[in-house]
Amino acid sequence: MLMDRGVLVRWNDEKGFGFIQPEKNAAQDVFIHISVLKKMARKPIVGDSILYQTEVQNDGKRKAVIASIEGVAVIAASATPRSHSHVQSRNENFNFNNKSKAHSHSPRKSSFNTIIPLLIIVAIVIFGFKQYQEFNEAPALDQAPAFNEVPVLTNEDIERMPMYETKVRTQTPATPRFQCEAGKTHCSHMSSCAEATFYIQNCPNTQMDGNGDGIPCERQWCS
Repeated sequence: MLMDRGVLVRWNDEKGFGFIQPEKNAAQDVFIHISVLKKMARKPIVGDSILYQTEVQNDGKRKAVIASIEGVAVIAASATPRSHSHVQSRNENFNFNNKSKAHSHSPRKSSFNTIIPLLIIVAIVIFGFKQYQEFNEAPALDQAPAFNEVPVLTNEDIERMPMYETKVRTQTPATPRFQCEAGKTHCSHMSSCAEATFYIQNCPNTQMDGNGDGIPCERQWCS
């Protein structure tokens, strides 16, 4: 039987129906329900080319009773149970394999979980033993002599002791470290007498000792 061809111009995916605009008789759209396309590999979308056969309803409108989406594969009715059973068998095999792996790994996990605490305990015992050895091997601090062990000095012992003069050592202040910088040649560039003395002794072209007595900046810093 010849099939008519049309374009799906409207489709309500939630309610599962739409309308086809025929190529030949475009005056009246053809109603189509999802039930006549249940063997298609996908749902219809607007713009699909539909091959269909129609019948006239009691209200005079036409609806598609047999239809297919042009260019879309048709799924055979017998293929669905087979694919379902195949998928189910694969899922069962997968679950069985996972259970087998879980059972095979469970003894390893339990033994591994038992070994870890034992290793931690052994490490703590070894560390404590080493600390104990180091504590026992440490040299004992010299004990302070008791009061009864202090020698008693007599007058003769005191007279035999040599007398030394106490000398007060004066600490000389540390000489500040300076370095020659370009452009610092006058007393106004200095910040102290020590810096001015360092410059006239170590840096060239200084002009801070006018009388040549070796004492720079006598009016400002070294007065």
